[in-house]
Amino acid sequence: MFSLLKFGKKRSQQYVAASAPASSTSTELIEKTSQPTVASGSIDHQDLYSGSTPLPPGKQLKLQLAVCYLPHPEKVHYGGEDAHFISDYGGGMMGVADGVGGWQESGVNPADYSRTLMLMSRAFLEGTDIFQEQAASRHGVLIDPRGALEAAHMNTKVPGSATACVMQLDQANGVLAAANLGDSGFLVIRDGKELIRSKPLQHYFDCPLQFGAFPEFVEATDTADMADLYSITLRPGDVIVAGSDGLWDNCFLSEIISMAPRTPADAQSSADAIAATARRHASDTEFASPYTREALSQGLDLPWWDKLLGMSFKGGKLHLKQLTGGKMDDITVLVAFVETTDIPPPPAPPAEAQADGTGADSAPAPASAQ
Repeated sequence: MFSLLKFGKKRSQQYVAASAPASSTSTELIEKTSQPTVASGSIDHQDLYSGSTPLPPGKQLKLQLAVCYLPHPEKVHYGGEDAHFISDYGGGMMGVADGVGGWQESGVNPADYSRTLMLMSRAFLEGTDIFQEQAASRHGVLIDPRGALEAAHMNTKVPGSATACVMQLDQANGVLAAANLGDSGFLVIRDGKELIRSKPLQHYFDCPLQFGAFPEFVEATDTADMADLYSITLRPGDVIVAGSDGLWDNCFLSEIISMAPRTPADAQSSADAIAATARRHASDTEFASPYTREALSQGLDLPWWDKLLGMSFKGGKLHLKQLTGGKMDDITVLVAFVETTDIPPPPAPPAEAQADGTGADSAPAPASAQ
């Protein structure tokens, strides 16, 4: 996949998934028109969160995070081209980017772009690095995954391009906020079933939407306003699995769900198992992978001579060989287990303020005689 020119402006979509009743196994998915992602608390969330499960007093949600990264075997010497971040900030957030390998033909290391994009995304949300001064005016944790992608795109000034997905917990409302551009993405699992999966965004098969620079920011690439936005009400016990296309091209959802963690302590072993399965499938030339199934649905298959050479008899019938096999690639798997934690007490006023009578609860000092 290597394309940096737009093929027509694509409007982003916003998806909302509220918690279904406990007895329900279905998920209502509401598609909305594109709107800017905003900080938590600045819009009316009544309809979005009406199905949320009340937490015990003094409790809030947090994400137990884990990651497993397996570079392409031929790219191990420079660490592959995927990049990611995980952070406990604000209760938990994570991101993944897949550098476009075609840049190697121009003498560019594709990992430079994806790594910088993720560093900038994290810095924007945490209010660090070049965003420190801007963050001084924020009140609380900023919930803005699309803003993170936009800021990262504008400030990643190295040549390259990458798909990207950023997710963060809106701890005040118990919601996962996510923005996705390209064919990286995420899956939310509840009670052993798929709750929602992000939609891959592509210009055409194997050419996803992607951020890019030459090496400065230019508008010739896809942009953050084309990313799909997601707002998903979470419950304790929910699991989020995110990854680059090296995961989704080689593992079916049923396999991923079967390896999801059952407890917070299982998050790392789950990420390791999912990544190992994806790598095993990627190496199997006979595996009917999600990638080759999609290729076949797009009308792509083996040349006729290969189909004849590989033909076989099964069940008394002649079968021409079909396109099979996994797709060898970098594989990034991020796993988040949703659990509860205590809400920290409000910070006490500074000792100096209490001593000199200027604390918030102090009585005003009497006026001095003139």
